[in-house]
Amino acid sequence: MPLKPVSVSQLNSYIKRILATDPILSNVSVKGEISNLTKHSSGHWYFTLKDETSRINCFLPAERVSGLRFDISEGMELIVYGSVSVYERGGSYSVYVRDIDVQGEGSLKIAFENLRRKLEAEGLFDPDVKRPIPEFPKRIGVLTSPTGAAVHDIITTVKRRNPLVDVLIYPCIVQGPEAAVSIVNGLAEMNRLFPDLDVIIAGRGGGSAEDLWCFNEESVARAIRASEIPVISAVGHEVDFTIADFAADLRGATPTAAAELAVPHMAALIDTLQLYTPQRLYQNLQTGFENYGLSLQRLRDSVENSIRSRIREAESKLELLKNDADLSNPMNVLDKGYAMAKKGGEWVERAAAFAKGDSLDLRFKDGTLVCLVQEVTIHE
Repeated sequence: MPLKPVSVSQLNSYIKRILATDPILSNVSVKGEISNLTKHSSGHWYFTLKDETSRINCFLPAERVSGLRFDISEGMELIVYGSVSVYERGGSYSVYVRDIDVQGEGSLKIAFENLRRKLEAEGLFDPDVKRPIPEFPKRIGVLTSPTGAAVHDIITTVKRRNPLVDVLIYPCIVQGPEAAVSIVNGLAEMNRLFPDLDVIIAGRGGGSAEDLWCFNEESVARAIRASEIPVISAVGHEVDFTIADFAADLRGATPTAAAELAVPHMAALIDTLQLYTPQRLYQNLQTGFENYGLSLQRLRDSVENSIRSRIREAESKLELLKNDADLSNPMNVLDKGYAMAKKGGEWVERAAAFAKGDSLDLRFKDGTLVCLVQEVTIHE
C-alpha cells in the first residue's frame, strides 16, 4: 500500500532534511566549469557548474562573496565547497557554496587578470603612491618562510654586500590556504613592532602557479600598500610576476635580486665616503667657487647687455621726441622767410582778427615791426 499522500511542500521539506543530514551532501566539493554567472544587486552570486554531460546550480551568498580570494568569471575551472540543499518553493536543488578554489593554469590567469585590472583601476599600482627605498638602510626586515631557500639567499646576499646591516627575520606561511592571512598579519605586525625598519623584503622561492598564488591575493596587495615601511617583493623566479610585485614599492626578480636592491655593496659606501675626504671637499669647494664665479660673470654680462640695450632704446626715443618738437615749433617757419603777427600780446593766425586802425607786431626772423592797419581785405 502506498503511503498517505503528502503536499508538495511537505515532500520538498522532507527532501531538504534528508540532504541536510547526509554526511557527504552536507560537506561536498564539486569540480566543474562555471557558466551563467549572475552577480545580483543583493550581493548574492548565482551560477551553474558543468562538466561534459551534466550541470548543477550553485548559490553563493553575499556574506561569502566578500571573503573570496578570487574574482570568478565565465569559463573558469572551479572547485566549490559547500552543501547540497533544496529550494523548497521551486523544488530545485543546488550547491550552497561556502568557498571556491580556482583550478587550472588558464583559470588562474583569468583570476590574475581580473584582480590586476580591478586594483589598477583603483590606482593601487600608480607610481606616485610608491615609497622610496632608502639608499643606505641600517636595518631590514624579511617576511618569508624561516625554512625555505629564500631566507638563506637573502641573508647571505645582505651580509656579503654589507655585514653592518641588521637583518630581522619574521616567519610566515608562504603557501596554501592560510598563507595570505599569515602574510597580511606579518606585514601589520612588522609595522607595529619594528617601526625602525628601513625596508621589508616579502616573498618566497620558486614554485608552481598554485604555490605562489598567495602573493596574488587581494588582501596581500592591500596590506603591502597599507605598510608604512617600504616593501620590496621577492617572489619566485625572474619570469614569475604576481599581484604583490605590482603593489610593492620595488620588485626584486628573485629573493637574491631583492636583497641586492635593498642593500648597496660596501664598495659603493666606500666610494661615497671618499667624496667627503678633505682633499675631495676642497676640490668640490674650489670647483663650486669657480662655477659660481662663471655664473656671476655671465650674470654681469647679461645685466650690462640689458642696460646697453635699454640706453640705445631711450636714445632712439629721445631723438624721435626731438624731431617731433622741432616739427611742432612755430618759430621754425621764420627760418623759411615767413612772418608771424601778434595782436595784444597774442599770436594771430587770421586777417579777420584785425580792423582798420588796429596796431600789430609783425615778427620776422631777425626782428619785429610795429604796424598800423590801414585796410583789411578778407580772401574767400
